[in-house]
Amino acid sequence: MKPYWDTSALVEAIGNLALRRRVHEERPYTRAHSLAEAFSVLTGGRLGIRLDAKDAAAALENLSQDLEFVDLTGKEVVAALKTARSRGVRGGKIHDFIHAKTAEHQKATMIVTLDQDFALLTALKIDLL
Repeated sequence: MKPYWDTSALVEAIGNLALRRRVHEERPYTRAHSLAEAFSVLTGGRLGIRLDAKDAAAALENLSQDLEFVDLTGKEVVAALKTARSRGVRGGKIHDFIHAKTAEHQKATMIVTLDQDFALLTALKIDLL
């Protein structure tokens, strides 16, 4: 088994050599949608930096070589949506909830993230960067 990395951790790994090395060694799980989320963050300027779309795509292409992409089926996503309210999930938090459900489904050892709110979404161990 191996860890699941959410988008925030993957974005951090692009600019942090030690984390990038860790991704290479662990070859963690993530969802393919993480690439789109990371592209949005990297090109949107919200972090105080804004990469050109070409540079962001190249960085994500490089990172993706060390990731194992997994996802839920449509039925599994619907099942998760039906439990969202009981976990206090609404609005944009659904994206993190689906990350958590995907990690659980893959039987990941932990979720690596910058978001401390993951502890409210899953019983999995959280490795808070």
